[in-house]
Amino acid sequence: MAKNSDNLFTEGFRGTVGGNMTFSRRRSGKVIVSKRRGPSSIPPTEGQLQARERFKVGSIYAKAVMADPENKKIYADATTGDQTAYNLALRDAIKAPVVHSIDASGYAGLPGNRIVVRATDDFKVTGVKVSLRTAAGDLLEEGNAVMLPTGLDWAYTATSILDQFSGAGIKATAFDLPLNEDSLEIIL
Repeated sequence: MAKNSDNLFTEGFRGTVGGNMTFSRRRSGKVIVSKRRGPSSIPPTEGQLQARERFKVGSIYAKAVMADPENKKIYADATTGDQTAYNLALRDAIKAPVVHSIDASGYAGLPGNRIVVRATDDFKVTGVKVSLRTAAGDLLEEGNAVMLPTGLDWAYTATSILDQFSGAGIKATAFDLPLNEDSLEIIL
């Protein structure tokens, strides 16, 4: 990519010039020149329509964040380079957290046993809820996990006795600031 600074031609340019080129200036002061985009004559695919809906919901969330000084500061403090708090909030709203794994090696169906869940998000996982179900599918217990010092893992300590261990289920659900969620379930 060619770079040119102090260019007299692009100094002060913004918007579309001649119907062919679009000039935009980033927060860092860089000027970006791109081909002018027009409307497509091809109808959108189902995936594109879903992406537009996620973007629409994300825009609503980002605007709400900008209106709340406390939430705006959370995102603004995490920005880098040309990012804005709005951009970061929009991306956070569009991308849900991911539950990668449930480690039940420390769980034997007894109170005090520990279950470890690994969950990540592009911005911040705000909580992880763990549910334990019997082999018959009945809810045995449910509660919030506590973040471990790694920043990736969350620990849940069981409080009930699980009589029939085989066939029981553990479900972990992770949440982020815009309340997106992702779940993972394992069968013991």
